[in-house]
Order: sequence, then C-alpha cells, then structure tokens
Amino acid sequence: MTHTVFGNSNVVLQIVKESFDILYGLNEWQYRAEYLAHISKLSAVCSSWYNILAPKIRSHAVLSISRAPKRSMLRALTARSFSFLGGISAPSSLEKAVVNINGSALNYVTNIPEIVQRGVGCVQSLVVSLEEDMLPDHVSACLRESGFCRQPWPRIKNLCIRLTANTDIVSQNPDLSAIELVSQVVFKHAPYVQGFYIASNRAAHRGSTLPMYQMLQEQGPWIRRIRMPQCVRGAGVWPIDNLSALTMSIGSDLPAKQVPVVASHMIQILDLSNVEPRDLERLLGSGSVLFESLRVLEIRFRTHTVTTVAHELDNDNVALEFPRLETVRIYGFQQVAPLFLLHAIERAPVRHLFVDMTIQNMSTLDITRLPHLHTLEITMAFTRNLQPMLDMVFASSMCLERVVLKAQVVSDGLVPELTRLRNLRYLKLEVHVRLEQIQPLVKSLHRLVELDVVLAFDSQYDRLITIEDAQVIVCKQRNTASTSLQVLRTRYRHDICVGDMVSRLGADLVALLASFKSVLRFQCTDSRQNVHKLIVQMLANPDVMKVAQHLGGLDVCSSSTY
Repeated sequence: MTHTVFGNSNVVLQIVKESFDILYGLNEWQYRAEYLAHISKLSAVCSSWYNILAPKIRSHAVLSISRAPKRSMLRALTARSFSFLGGISAPSSLEKAVVNINGSALNYVTNIPEIVQRGVGCVQSLVVSLEEDMLPDHVSACLRESGFCRQPWPRIKNLCIRLTANTDIVSQNPDLSAIELVSQVVFKHAPYVQGFYIASNRAAHRGSTLPMYQMLQEQGPWIRRIRMPQCVRGAGVWPIDNLSALTMSIGSDLPAKQVPVVASHMIQILDLSNVEPRDLERLLGSGSVLFESLRVLEIRFRTHTVTTVAHELDNDNVALEFPRLETVRIYGFQQVAPLFLLHAIERAPVRHLFVDMTIQNMSTLDITRLPHLHTLEITMAFTRNLQPMLDMVFASSMCLERVVLKAQVVSDGLVPELTRLRNLRYLKLEVHVRLEQIQPLVKSLHRLVELDVVLAFDSQYDRLITIEDAQVIVCKQRNTASTSLQVLRTRYRHDICVGDMVSRLGADLVALLASFKSVLRFQCTDSRQNVHKLIVQMLANPDVMKVAQHLGGLDVCSSSTY
C-alpha cells in the first residue's frame, strides 16, 4: 500500500533536492539515488519527478577509497530507509575491488566501469571519497584501477572530493596531499570542470592550507565555483578571472599576505571564514575596489583574538563598492568589525542582513540606510548590544517581512515593540517568550503567516491535569482572531503530554490554536503521536468541537521534522 507521505509533492521535492547535492559523500548520495528510484513506484507525484530526473541520477560518477571494506550500501539503505515500507531487493550497480600496493590493501567502490560501458557522455559530476592521510601513490593507483584514467571525460562539470577521518588514527594535522593529486588527475582527464568542491565535517581540515595556486591558475579559464574548508596558499591576486563563487577558510597559521587577494569582477558569492578583522583589507584589496557582480557576502571572523580598538580598523583609504549586493552575513566572537566594511554595506542595496551582535561595534551599522531590507536576523550573546539595533528597526519605516532574533533572554519588553512591524510575514524568536504574549502579537501582525517561538519557563506549565480539565480550559476560549497565521512552531524544555495526563501548557496551547482559525500546521518538541492523540481526545468533547473544529485537519509534526 502506498505510504501517504509520497502523495505530498513538497516532501518529494525535498528528497529530490537532497539527492543531488554533490557535496554528499558516496554513501549518502547512493542512499538518496536508490531511494528516489524506489519511491518513483509508490505514487504519481514521485513517478513524475523520477521520470524528469532519471538522467540526472545517471550523471554522477562515484569513487570511494578506504583502508577497510565498507558495508553494502544497498543493505544499509534497506535497513535505514525502507523498514517501514517492507524493504526492497533492487540490484546495485556499484563495483567493489581491492588494490594491493606495496603490501597495503585499499578498498574502493565505484560505478565507473558501468558508466564506461554505457558511455561517459552523460556524466556531469564526479564524487571522490577519501580517507585523510592517504598516500598520493595509493590514491593514484585506485584511480587507474577504477578505469577513470582510460578515457577523457569531456562533460564532467563538477568535482567533489569528500574527506573522511581515519577511524583508527585521528590526526590533528592530517596530510591532505592526496587532494592535490586527485585534482591534477581529474583536471587532466576532465579539462572542463567548472565546480570544484572539497567537503569535510572535520574541524582539523578547516583552516589548513593547500598549495594549489598554480594548478587552479592553469584550470582558471573554466573554473567558476570553488568551495573548500581549507585555504589556498599563494601570494598575489586570486588566479581565476572568471570565478563566480568562492567559499574558503583562511589558514590560522598563514599570514594574510600569503593568501590570494579576492578581486574578481565576476564573483557573485564570496564566503570567507576564520578571518582576522585586520586582514580583511588585504583579502578584499586596498584602495577603491568595485565588486560589480557580488550578490552574497558572508564573513566569519576568527575567534579568540587579541582585542583591537575600532579606530585601528577604520581605514579611509579603503573604499569598497557593492552595487548589486543583496545578502550579507557577518559572524564571529570579536570585539570589532572593520568600519570600512560596515560603511560599504550601508551603501549597498542589501535585502537580507544576518549579523552577530557579539561584535560590539556592529550597532554602528545604520540599517536605516537600507531601505530595501526584507530580512533581518540578529544573533546576540549579550543583550547590551541588542537595543541600539532594535531601536533602529522600530524607528524606521522599513518594510521588513522576515525577522529572526536569537538570544537567551526573556523578552518582556520586546514583544510589544514587534507589533510595530506591520509587514512581517515570518517571525522567529529564539528569545524566551511567554505564552500569553503570542495571541496579542499575532493579532497585531495581520500579515504574519509563520511564527516560531521558544517558550519561557514557567513552573505552572509543567503542572499535570486530566483531559477533562484541559477540555474545560479550551472551552473557555472565546477570543477567536481573524489572522493570516498558518504555521505555529513552539519549543519548550518538557513534553506537553505524560501518559494519560496533559500538562497545563498542553491545554493552553490547544486553546491558543483554537483561537487561530487560519492555522494549518503546528510543530512542537513533543512527539507527533502525543500531540495528535491530545487533539483527538480534546475534540471528543462536543463543546470543544464547537470552538476548535478546525483542529481536526491540523498538520501536526515534531521539531525533528525540520
């Protein structure tokens, strides 16, 4: 029988989106590809997506190299993803082999031989999974044995190298020289690679350096996108004129003068992490610099550095211009950010701004000069830095539609101020909000569609009551509101249902939901089954049904869903 979830096109679209992110390693990619192939048989929605994207599934060549044999991916897939569907027995097209090199055994898994038989013309992406500290000669042997080096691959546009930690010996300073070798071999046989990605979850890989300046320069005419947790070592201007997207971490032990300057007039996305504030001028170029195509700028400053006074980072000789900049993200536990950067942001047509108020002089950023601002996200660890920014938000006539505020504080005075933002459609408060503040807030924000809040602790919330007492509380809810709210998400430290009892918070939440006739989805930290059971029990009372009938069709899910 078809599982109901596969009739939901949004769910299928999410599966499709995850299936073709080439930054996933071999195992994860194979899980999703096989999963998508299987669910195509389960509903018309899935089948339509699969028919459209079947060529895309076959466009990935994958090669995983490891010291120890890997578990059968198809068996793992069946166990992890299909248990509730009864399992499958689809064939796997992956070939496994062992290569002996000077007494060392390496295992690899690949679909390259099957692709070569079918024809390499359809392959657009190559994913190579490596364990760190592998010897380049060993990796080179596996590339040859897999059959990759026996023919050109003219249509490969993306190369992703996935690094995994050696489970036997976890090195704090891993040798990454195999990355350079893989890149050289692939660029030789696939000369038109445009996207170059290195993916890793290991902190030891971030900020390390790779001497790939010359190689990237030779590949430069074709490279458009680079994403890596490492830093490229090389003095001078970044070697690729046509680069449109760059994500890179600056080496902790590498002076800024040994990092290429990013001054490409073509670059559209620039994401720099582990940056010293005083080095930013060197990285972006000194004097008057025009980033005429830049649309997204993300900077994460390095943590735990020596305090620097603000005027040391205010350089009148630097004049950055971002005429097309739409999205800005600035993070990092720093005392200050360079003022020349903040001034450049004020002159740009920014629509989406994400700032970390632990950077103490961030409040000098005058957001009233950003008339096109649509989204604002503020993160803060110390509330003393928050108010100047909020004062500008509430005093301006900006048409903000999305606001996210993050802080571990109780927001008694904040919520009433938020009612002044009449154009809000999405509001996320990772501050502690009292439950009784939610209804007045939603009533005042007539365009609000989605609200996500963290509820403040209250010992009364945890008091357990019977279902009958909870029904009485809901029946007293006569204050219904005509709102646009469709999605309500709440988070609280405890479950709202315990056995056959319900917490006072659970009863008050159902009463709150009953007052919003427009709400379609409710999400909380308790399990979906518990909340759904609670609503069914509540609606069993005819008096509750009169005031909360619309909750019978409510889409309920737990916080783990998103």
